[in-house]
Amino acid sequence: MRSTLVLLILVCLAAAATVVAADNVSVSKMALVTVDGTIDISAPPAAVWAALTDADKVQSWCPMWTQPPVGAKSIATMGATVAFKDEYGNTGKSVVIYVDSMKELRIAHVPDNGSYVCQVKFLLEGKGGATVVKVTEQYSDAMDVPTDRDTALTTKNGIAKSLADLKAMAEKK
Repeated sequence: MRSTLVLLILVCLAAAATVVAADNVSVSKMALVTVDGTIDISAPPAAVWAALTDADKVQSWCPMWTQPPVGAKSIATMGATVAFKDEYGNTGKSVVIYVDSMKELRIAHVPDNGSYVCQVKFLLEGKGGATVVKVTEQYSDAMDVPTDRDTALTTKNGIAKSLADLKAMAEKK
C-alpha cells in the first residue's frame, strides 16, 4: 500500500511538472506569405544561371546584398553566404540551402535579429533558346492587416525589379 501511495504521489508530481512546463511555453501565430514572380528571358538557361549565380554580379540584380560573396566565383554552392540589408533595415546573411545546377536555387535569408524567416526559390525552365524564370518568396509576417499587405506589395515589387535586372544582365550580348 505504501509503495502504491508513493507511486501515486510521483505520478501527480510529474503531471504537475508537465503543466508548469507547458505554462512556460509561449505560442504566437504568424502568417506565411507567398509571393511569386515570373519572367521570360531571351537567353539559354546556362546564360541565365551564370547571371543568377556569378558572385561578381549578384549585387546587380539583388541590391539588398550589401557585399559580394567572399571567396567564391559562384553562389551556387550549398552553404554559400552573402550579407544583406533588407528594405526594412534588417541586416543578416543569405544562405544557399539548395542547388540543382541550371534548374533550381534556394536561398534562406536569416536576419541577425531573428525577427522573421524567409526563403526564396528560383526555378529555371528552358524554352527553345529562352528561359522562363519563376521566383517564389515565402516569409513570415505578423497578421496585421493592412501591414502584411504592405509588406507583400513591397516584396512583389522587389521581385519584379530583381527579375527585370536579372533579365537585362542575362540578355547582354
